[in-house]
Amino acid sequence: MDSNRVATQAARLQRRTRRILVGSGAMFVIWQVSYFTVFHRDAAALRRVDLVASIGFVAWGAALLMLVATGGGAFRTPDVRAILDDELARAERGVAYQNAFWAVMVASLGAYLTAHLTHLPGRVLAHVIFSTGVVVAVATIAWLNRRDL
Repeated sequence: MDSNRVATQAARLQRRTRRILVGSGAMFVIWQVSYFTVFHRDAAALRRVDLVASIGFVAWGAALLMLVATGGGAFRTPDVRAILDDELARAERGVAYQNAFWAVMVASLGAYLTAHLTHLPGRVLAHVIFSTGVVVAVATIAWLNRRDL
């Protein structure tokens, strides 16, 4: 492949990935708000539709984390992946992972302290902690790449 063509494809892929991260990250946050305000059934038994929604939630979060991890180049040629995985991209991912780690730690500590005062189902705790990590990782990448949006 021509190096200029590969670079152009990589740049186009980076812009598209950043738009997807911002848009899907915002929709992910909106879904979390609606989940806890509208759709959450605290003491009710888990229905099949709840299980499907949970699987979809985990798949969505995993897809966002995959975008953060690969910069959108997971299924591209090695030449494109090499351009997308430069030192700046690795450094930005490192910052995103670090921020997500600390956010998850703070959320876990908050959940631990809150669990001493009230009953919190494990499903809710897992949902909040996973959501926190995903949102912070995506928001960090979006923030670091805001100049390109």
